[in-house]
Amino acid sequence: MEQNKLRVHITGVTVNGPTYKNESFRPSMINFFFGGNGTGKSTLAKALTNGQAALTWDGAPFPDERVLVYNEDFIKNNVQSYGNIPGVFTISETNAEKKKEVDKKTADKKTTDESIRENTKKIEEINKKQEAADDQYLKDVWKKTEDIRRLYPSALTYLRDKKKFATKLETYEPKNVDLEEVGKLYDTVYASESVPTYQEYRMLSATMPSSDLISKPIISRSNTEFAKFVRALGNLDWVTQGHRKFHDKADGKCPYCQQLLPIDFSENLATCYDEQYIKEREEFSAFVSSYMDALISAGGNFSTNRQNSWVTPHDDEYKDKYELFAQKGKANLALLQQKEQNLADEIELEDLSPLIAEVNAVAEEINQEIKKHNEMANNIPAEKMKCSDMLWERLAYDCFGIISEYKQKSRSRITEKTVIAKENESLKDLSNTLNLEITKLNSETINTTKAMNDINAAIKSAGFKGFRLREKPGAKYVYELVRKVGDEYEVANQDLSEGERHFIAFCYFYHMVMGSQTDEGKIEDKIVIIDDPVSSMDSGILHMVASLTRQMIGICYNNYDMDEDNTDDHIRQIFCLTHNTVFFRDISFNRIPDYECVSFFEITKDANNESHIQECTEKSSATGEGLVNRSPVRNSYDALWHQYLTTNDSETLMIVIRQILDAYFIQMMGKNDGDLRKDLLDTNKKDFIHKNPDGTEDRHDYITAEAMVALLNVGSTNYNDGLYYDPSSVDTTHLRSVFQKIFTALKQDQHFNMMTGKVS
Repeated sequence: MEQNKLRVHITGVTVNGPTYKNESFRPSMINFFFGGNGTGKSTLAKALTNGQAALTWDGAPFPDERVLVYNEDFIKNNVQSYGNIPGVFTISETNAEKKKEVDKKTADKKTTDESIRENTKKIEEINKKQEAADDQYLKDVWKKTEDIRRLYPSALTYLRDKKKFATKLETYEPKNVDLEEVGKLYDTVYASESVPTYQEYRMLSATMPSSDLISKPIISRSNTEFAKFVRALGNLDWVTQGHRKFHDKADGKCPYCQQLLPIDFSENLATCYDEQYIKEREEFSAFVSSYMDALISAGGNFSTNRQNSWVTPHDDEYKDKYELFAQKGKANLALLQQKEQNLADEIELEDLSPLIAEVNAVAEEINQEIKKHNEMANNIPAEKMKCSDMLWERLAYDCFGIISEYKQKSRSRITEKTVIAKENESLKDLSNTLNLEITKLNSETINTTKAMNDINAAIKSAGFKGFRLREKPGAKYVYELVRKVGDEYEVANQDLSEGERHFIAFCYFYHMVMGSQTDEGKIEDKIVIIDDPVSSMDSGILHMVASLTRQMIGICYNNYDMDEDNTDDHIRQIFCLTHNTVFFRDISFNRIPDYECVSFFEITKDANNESHIQECTEKSSATGEGLVNRSPVRNSYDALWHQYLTTNDSETLMIVIRQILDAYFIQMMGKNDGDLRKDLLDTNKKDFIHKNPDGTEDRHDYITAEAMVALLNVGSTNYNDGLYYDPSSVDTTHLRSVFQKIFTALKQDQHFNMMTGKVS
C-alpha cells in the first residue's frame, strides 16, 4: 500500500512506442531511472515530450518550452558548428537556428544591396547621357535660332543664357508666323516710345438721291391756243429755255429769226405751263441739285481720305474704285442735266450703289488697318508682348524637330530611370526589411554570455586543461574554442571531441535550467528531463556532471522541503535516466530516504524485446511496515574510492576527494560543511601545520585541506564559489597525504583504511 507518495504535475505515464506497449508508471516529484544500454531509456525520455506517452497532469500541463530535455537531440541542436568553421559554434538551439536565418538573410541582403548598387550605376550612366544630350540640345537650338535672335533682339529674352532660352522656347506652341508681318510690328512698337495714331477713312453715303421723275416725261397740259401751237411744234421746252436764256439780251426780238416778238409774248408763253408741270419741273431741278451735292460730298470725302498720311497697301485699289464711281456719277449727272433741258425726255441712270459699296469696302479694310494700328499705338506694352510671343512661336516652329527629338529621347531616358528607380525603391525596401529582420533575429538570440563564463569555470573545475570558450569577435553569442599555446590563446583548428562537446552541452543545459534564457533575467518554473548525460566522459567530468545534477535535484526538492530559507524552487519536477552506475549512485544516494517525494525505477527489456518500468521499493527494515525506496545501483561509492586510488591527474583527484568528503562526512555522517570546516580546520588545525627547521610555520598541508573543504561549498549559482586553489600546481602524492590526514584528524582512519584496502 502506497504511503504518503507525493504526486505533482505529471502524475501518471503510459508509454506506447518502440519497445513499449501500454507500459505505465506513476512518477513523483523527483524520479531516478536506471537501465542498461538498449533497454529503452532514451525512448522513454523522448516519449515524455513527443506524444508517445499519455500523460496525466495534476493541474494545467506545462507548455513545451518549459519542459527541458537533455539528450542527444539537445546536444546536436544546441552545440552546433557555426558557418562550418572548426572550433566555432553556438551553444543554444535557438541561437543556432537564428544564426542560420541571419546568415541566409545577410546573404540575401548582400545580393539585394549589390543589385541596388548596379541600378544606381545604371541611373548614373543615364544621367551622364542626359547631360550630354542637354548640352547638344542647347547648342542645336542656339544655332537654329541665331538669325531671328540677331534681327529681333529687343523682343526676345535670355539671349545670353542658353538653358533659360531653351526652357522658355519649350513653353510656346509652334506657329508658322509671317516674319514680314512680325517684322513690321517689331519696327513699329520698338521704333520709339511714342507711336502716332491716324484718323479713319470717311465712308461714302451708301446710296445716291433718287426720283421717280427721272424716267417720267414732264410736259404741260395747258389749253390756250399758244400752248396748243407750241405743243404742236413739240418744242415747248426749247422755246421756254431760249426765252429764259436770251429774252433779256435780244431786245424784244426772236433770237433765232430776229423779228420783233409780240408785246404779250411772255404772257402767252406763261400760259403754256400748267401747275403740275411747274411743280414737277421745280422738283426735278431740286433733285438734280441734290444729286450733284451727293457727288460733291463723295468727292470731298475721297479728297479728305486721300490726304490721310496712313500708308496702306489698298491705296491704289481705293483710288481706282472711287474714280470708277465718280466717272459713273458724272455720266448720270450729264443725263440729268440733259433732261433738265428737255423735261419731256425719258432717261435711265446707272445704279451707283454697288460701286459705293465697293469703295466703302476698301475703305473699311483700310480702317481696320488704322484701328489695329491705333490700338497698338494706344497699348505699346501689350503690343510688344504680342510681337515677342509671335517671335517665340516662330522660333518654336523652326525648332520643332529639334525639340521633339530631344523630348522623345529624354522621355525615354526618364522612363528607363523611373523603372530602375522604382525597382531600386523596392530593393531598398527589401534591404531595409532584411536589415530589420536581421536586427530582430539578432535581438532574439538568447544571452549565453553567462553560460559561457560558467562553462569556462566548469571546464577548469572538471580538469580540462588548456582550452576555454570565448565569444567570436563580431558575432554576438557565437563562440569559438581557444587553446592555450604558451601564454596566448589561439583558435582551435579542429572540432570539439565528443567528451568536450557533451560536457559543454550539459553545462549549457544546466545554465538553461538554473537561470534565464532571456536578457530580462526572468526565471520560470520548469520540468527537467535528463537522459544519460555522461556518455564519452571520463570519471572526473562524470562526477562534475553528477554534482550539477544533484544541485538541480536539490532545487526540485525545495518544493517539498518548504524550508523558508530555500526560495529557489523553480524546478517543479525532475526525471533522471542513466545506464552509468557511478553516475546513478552519485546523483541519488542521498535521496533514498526521501520516499514521499522521490521515486526510483528500473528499466529492463525482456526476451520479446519489450521494455518494462519497475518502481524500486521495499519494506522498511526499521519498522517492518510500509515501503521505502530501494536503489537499483549500490556500488557508486566504491567506484569513487577506486578512482581516488588510480587517477594520476591532480585536478581530477581533487574532484574525487570532494565527492568522497561529501558522500561520507556530509551525506552518510550527517555533517554539514560548516561543522566539517570547524572540526577540521579549527579544532584540529595543529595536525596540518608544522614547524620548519628555521622556526617558521609550514602551512602547505593546511592550505590544501582548506581547499578540499572549500570544494564542498560549490553552490547552484557558480561552479567554484570560494575556491582559489590551483590543484594543478600540487602533485597527487601530496593531495593523497593531506586527504588521509583529514580522516585521521576526524578519527575515521578505520573507514579510510577499509575503503582503500577494499578497492585497491
